[in-house]
Amino acid sequence: MYKHCDLDDSYINLHDCCVEKINFDNGILSFIFPNGFWIMQQHSLNNSENTVLTSSSQVSFSIIDKKIDGIKIYMLNEENGIIVREKWNTIDFINAVNNGYFKIEFTKQYKSYQCFHFECWVWFDKEPYYSGCEIILYSENALYYWNDLRYDCCW
Repeated sequence: MYKHCDLDDSYINLHDCCVEKINFDNGILSFIFPNGFWIMQQHSLNNSENTVLTSSSQVSFSIIDKKIDGIKIYMLNEENGIIVREKWNTIDFINAVNNGYFKIEFTKQYKSYQCFHFECWVWFDKEPYYSGCEIILYSENALYYWNDLRYDCCW
């Protein structure tokens, strides 16, 4: 389906990239990025001096034990000036994204042993328009898939 697949995310960046579809099948969680993600100029396939977007792309995580409980979702909401961290059911979150209730914009990524931690914005079409979100994935690796680099979309 995709021309390129990379296990090494050293020169791949999800910052400001939006997910509009999520799949969970056979222990693999996949985020679909219709507008792509960033490939830095140091990447061997980037023939420019810029960080550029890919075409439509996907990132897939092999969840440890292949169970959905290896995925944790937290929404961050403000109540009376205090940030409240609310755990979300993973299936409900996936369905909300896939049904167009909101989209996810990645802002930060942290990695440790068998864990990926993402800070995101969740964007809505109505008030409050956005909310903070944390996605924690218990996974040994991620596979980054894409077809083409869009040299007209530089960072």
